[in-house]
Amino acid sequence: MVDGLGEMAGEQVHHLAAVANRIRQEFPCLTVQLDAEKNVSVAGVLVEASQHADLLVMGGRRSPGYIGPTLGRVTHSLVHHAHCPVQLIPRHDREQRSTS
Repeated sequence: MVDGLGEMAGEQVHHLAAVANRIRQEFPCLTVQLDAEKNVSVAGVLVEASQHADLLVMGGRRSPGYIGPTLGRVTHSLVHHAHCPVQLIPRHDREQRSTS
């Protein structure tokens, strides 16, 4: 099982690098730093990273017709504890359907 976890982590880093590269291509003047962390607290890692960032951008998605809190736990923690501004970007419905 541990070997499987290492492989999954490697795949996630590969996907993260692909997203960072797309952002760099679209916005060449923007500095994009890729940093993957192993931790039990996603919110804790992001709050720590916010100490070294000018802006953190968080994507969000909710299913159509979702009733409940508008922010997830990680986003909520980041908005309240980040050391830099946080930009929240909701996904559009058509993007949610195409990735589901």
